[in-house]
Amino acid sequence: MNLLQMSFSGAAFITAVVIIRAVAINKLPKKTFLVLWELVILRLLIPFSIPSMFSVYTLVTHSISSATLPETGTDYNIPTMQGLFVTTQGVEQPPADISSSVSIWFIVWCAGIILIALFFVISYLHCLIEFRTALPVNNHYVEKWLAERPLKRPILVRQSDRISAPLTYGIFRPVILMPKKMDWKNEKQLQYVLSHEYVHIYRYDTVTKLIATLALCIHWFNPFVWVMYILFNRDIELACDESVIRQFGEKSKSAYSLMLISMEATKSGLLPLCNNFSKNAIEERITAIMKTKKITIFSLVLASLIVVGVGTAFTTSAQANNNNPTSDGQEYKTTNASENASDYNAIETSGGNMDYGIYEEYGLIYDKDSKCYTYKGNVVRFFNDPVGGASFTNFFTGTVDIEAERDTNDKLIGIRECTKEIYDRHTEKYENSGLKSMPAGTSTENGNMIRNHESYSMESGDKTENMNTLQDYESYGVVYHPKDGYWYYNDQIIGIFIDSEKPIVYFNDSGSIYLSIAKNSENGVMEIKEISEAEAQKLLRDNNSSNSASFTVEEP
Repeated sequence: MNLLQMSFSGAAFITAVVIIRAVAINKLPKKTFLVLWELVILRLLIPFSIPSMFSVYTLVTHSISSATLPETGTDYNIPTMQGLFVTTQGVEQPPADISSSVSIWFIVWCAGIILIALFFVISYLHCLIEFRTALPVNNHYVEKWLAERPLKRPILVRQSDRISAPLTYGIFRPVILMPKKMDWKNEKQLQYVLSHEYVHIYRYDTVTKLIATLALCIHWFNPFVWVMYILFNRDIELACDESVIRQFGEKSKSAYSLMLISMEATKSGLLPLCNNFSKNAIEERITAIMKTKKITIFSLVLASLIVVGVGTAFTTSAQANNNNPTSDGQEYKTTNASENASDYNAIETSGGNMDYGIYEEYGLIYDKDSKCYTYKGNVVRFFNDPVGGASFTNFFTGTVDIEAERDTNDKLIGIRECTKEIYDRHTEKYENSGLKSMPAGTSTENGNMIRNHESYSMESGDKTENMNTLQDYESYGVVYHPKDGYWYYNDQIIGIFIDSEKPIVYFNDSGSIYLSIAKNSENGVMEIKEISEAEAQKLLRDNNSSNSASFTVEEP
């Protein structure tokens, strides 16, 4: 997945969580929403997803396909935006021939990341300087409280006149910072405050807030991510409040709420490394505290179902639709990258449209500038997916050989580099033809295919339909058989037909006779001559060197 796809998926997930939160914020355990937000953050940071039949995108694409599209093998991947980056050695990099518009967008995106990150870093460093003026707390109750709650990480309690509300900062050596004007004799209030901050430390809330800040920096352009960041910080406080209430019982609700109100707290702002005991959304916190109920088996089951269901629906991607029916005995047709295709993902074949977009999330990317497919930043020389009916070869500029990876149920699960044996098995019949060594010419696309029983003009690059490929030569005894779609000469299927004058080259892998047509040197009359396969290969090489045409041949 590219950056825009990740951000789009994250926005959809955030919308779902916001709706669930609005409906059930006081009906489910508050930890439920923290788990949902953490799944959202993972969706925003992890550049891949697992296809699933339970994905919301599978339901959407299947609904669109059944309502408005013909049944084909196409998997309309949602979202289908062309990638801002291509993956190279596991790291996302800009394509080599990136357009100026994308370059401007990349610069703006990087500038935004730097500015947002600087804001957080400078804010934290400023506060850290302020916190260094804090003094140790010499209080019997505080010392007793610390002794009763041992952690592997040492906890310090300090006081400062620079703050008006308790807060926690630090990861490996966490510090609970208290206002200097705190009522140190009110042990009940101290108990609530310290317990609240202890929950932050115990749950590593500082780390999760830091990761959420990282997601915000990367997706700063997405307003939904800003909403997520604000609500996530609120829900961290709500979850801590709930934990304290459950620890001290139902009777502590009023006293704990009054303690929140009495605190002259300031807003925490957007500090990634501090958990502030603040009055931010204080009404929401008090309402949630007063409505806190005992956790029941029903609420736990419901929360679990929501987390699993929503998480599965929005963290996974659309599953490829491999259930399209095919007629009995139908042969898979190979396809090629075509410059004239209206959509670079939809490649026209004799059997319909082949959508290479289903392989995009696994790294097969089409570069419109070079008109070649790439995998991990390298131009693909050979790709094969016999189950999906997709295959192409690019002898001229390709450097990597890959194949589709499917499970035991023929479900597409990835792309892998194929072995040399597989590549040789598909290309050995052309090893000696000289085709693989032909230079890439200007009259055709790199990697363009000549299919079974089709001809090709090496000058114009125009491919003709099967019925018309050799129609101009019928007067010389060439006959077309519509039953099998082959051209014959002397009742034999033509394998190669070469007209060196035009020039025209015709291929049919099922053919057994090789022909050339040229002017008789004595009378100047065009004559067809039967030649051997070796002579045909030599003639192909001679024609190629004189016309600088590029073409390849694929298996039937």
